[in-house]
Amino acid sequence: MADSAIEILAIVKACLTTFWFWVPVLFTVSFYLNLLLMFAIHPLVILALPIVLVVFAMIQEEKRVKAQYGLDEVRVLKASHGLGEGPVYERKTWDVEKAVKDYEESLKKKEET
Repeated sequence: MADSAIEILAIVKACLTTFWFWVPVLFTVSFYLNLLLMFAIHPLVILALPIVLVVFAMIQEEKRVKAQYGLDEVRVLKASHGLGEGPVYERKTWDVEKAVKDYEESLKKKEET
């Protein structure tokens, strides 16, 4: 009884480890996967899904960077003029001393936490 069980297991192992055993199995899997893709999923979804994922990842990365570095101030971009000029950026005055103080305070807060 034990010898026949070992022989059966050896035959099963030989069948499962050969390439030719898996060829029809893999063909069948690929066939049904192609049918699923043809009838259940619209081709435009396959084309648009990577684009949606990239845009979502970029938005999340921007949110992460803003939260990590505390970037709340947004540069104002005005619309182009009718004469074909490019976009005009609003001029802002920047107080360097205040910015340095804010930076030093944020470093102190980081060291405390």
